[in-house]
Amino acid sequence: MGKVLVTGANGHLGNNIVRMLLAEGREVRVMVRRTSNLTPLEGLDVERVYGDLLDAEAMDRAVRGCAAVYHAAAAFLFWARDAEREIVRPTVEGSRAIIRAIERHGVERAVYVSTAGTIGFGRGPTQCRDESHHATEWRTAYLRAKLAAERAAVEAQKRSGLPVVFVLPGLILGPGFYGVSSSVKLVLDFINFPTPVYFDGGFSVVDVEDVARGCLAAEKKGRAGERYILAGENVTVRAFYETIAELTGLPAPRGRAPKLVFRIAAALMEAGGRLFGATPMVTTEQVAEFHGTYGYFSSEKARRELGYRFLPCKEVLRRTIEWLLARGFVKESRRKAIVLEAPPARSA
Repeated sequence: MGKVLVTGANGHLGNNIVRMLLAEGREVRVMVRRTSNLTPLEGLDVERVYGDLLDAEAMDRAVRGCAAVYHAAAAFLFWARDAEREIVRPTVEGSRAIIRAIERHGVERAVYVSTAGTIGFGRGPTQCRDESHHATEWRTAYLRAKLAAERAAVEAQKRSGLPVVFVLPGLILGPGFYGVSSSVKLVLDFINFPTPVYFDGGFSVVDVEDVARGCLAAEKKGRAGERYILAGENVTVRAFYETIAELTGLPAPRGRAPKLVFRIAAALMEAGGRLFGATPMVTTEQVAEFHGTYGYFSSEKARRELGYRFLPCKEVLRRTIEWLLARGFVKESRRKAIVLEAPPARSA
């Protein structure tokens, strides 16, 4: 089937894609930065090309000779001192570079990993969005970057008829991470720090292995130019945190806080982040983007065309928490307070 390139291969989704490709007997090349944590790739039989999203020459070199490409690299950050330089520019320019390289080298199949956030969010839990929807406004630098990058890639695909399939994951959790992504941070922060309140809103929670399998199915079965949502169970923020509390024995949030409270707290955290260089638990952009909005998505198209399936939210959270505990991400003081609920017995 030819060599396969995976960009962002050391990331949460990327390294799971790599492992599944290797399990199929595929020959895999990865593109990673030398300065990144490459622990996820240790012991894996892969060819490495070093470069970043702004290195168009390295991107071209990585794509050359590959029959298929999985573009999973992006600056997945919700806060940076210079968001334009650290988040927006790498994501958008990296997208343009990979598309140019795919066209130049005649790649047979490509899977472009975007985000379901480019679909846009509803204002209530009854609004479930599909691929016919498009975001019309965005506030976080991350979603602004992903939307601009996806649009550029879609336009290029339409002009040239490139064999690119677009996949749009929901909130990715689950095992197999070696650094804490912004998604996993939602779980870890709740475990490590008392969280007395929640906010109005919701999201679609999906396990990383389900998304990785969906990506492989998109390469094999997806239609060029089509977008496929790879999301999971849609849950409210309150239900999300209550499920973590149920699984761990930690106290659930006691009440809902108004938007103003979160905005003030986020502003103070951002000020501390700029002063001390620490990443704030929540930013004012995140409050504006996610408070009162519902990222509820339908994966029906992917189910129908790709055979896509996903685990329920509780199982995804259980797998995430087990990995956090096993890998030492949880503070010792909180670890002692956790009594992890046993998984349900599986029928023979």
